[in-house]
Amino acid sequence: MQLKINSCGVSDCVPDWKWTTAPHGFGDYDLWAVFRGVGHLSYRAGDASGDYHIREGACLLLAPDIFYTALHDPSRPLLVINVHFDFLAENGEPMRPTREPEAKSVASPPFFKTLLMRTVALFNSNKPEAASAFFLAALEEFRSADALGGAEAENVWTHIINEIREEIDSARRPSSLSELSRKYGYSERYIGKMFKKLTGLSFSDYMLNSRISKAKTLLRLTDAPLGVIAEETGFYDACHFARCFRRHAGMPPSEFRKRS
Repeated sequence: MQLKINSCGVSDCVPDWKWTTAPHGFGDYDLWAVFRGVGHLSYRAGDASGDYHIREGACLLLAPDIFYTALHDPSRPLLVINVHFDFLAENGEPMRPTREPEAKSVASPPFFKTLLMRTVALFNSNKPEAASAFFLAALEEFRSADALGGAEAENVWTHIINEIREEIDSARRPSSLSELSRKYGYSERYIGKMFKKLTGLSFSDYMLNSRISKAKTLLRLTDAPLGVIAEETGFYDACHFARCFRRHAGMPPSEFRKRS
């Protein structure tokens, strides 16, 4: 296999980092490897589209002429090594052996990182042939890696939803769907869809159940006024709390307190 490296580098992404290509992407291939952090990359090419949850060990071969967007969790920023390159035909002209992105999970991120860091160092030292040798080894590692997705993606979502549920159940002011969207890099609609798929409840229903459960504990164990309980459990005011509690528990909070 012949190739030509066009550029390469290491990106230690700042917390407010986002990445959006031009509508038609870029003109060569980009091997995009993640060695720290958590984020999300999506692509669109005509009627085809897809998205990937990315973290340490994820590696994507991004094909030319495709629109890409990416962002990350600001509290867990990405560290990415990227190499832009062309596959070359026998006559030395660029060729396009694949026109869709590929995503893999490399078996040994430290070893893969060593290969890519050597590629970057040699390329920046004006040693393109030596850089290409190390990069070809990295591509072989990529080719033999398992696909990123399927059961692994499901496990990632299980982890995300468990994190969200833990926050709802423990935090005084849990994140809203819009805040979770910014944190995890997925749309509010998609997070809501995955939340219901994995819990059997909508995000809003789970949030309400958790608030009512916290309120019941406070009603049983304290003599705090309803206004204080409403504030502690995230309701607008005592009236809103009493209305939601009655609808959920079948009795007003005051009656529940008497019976507890």
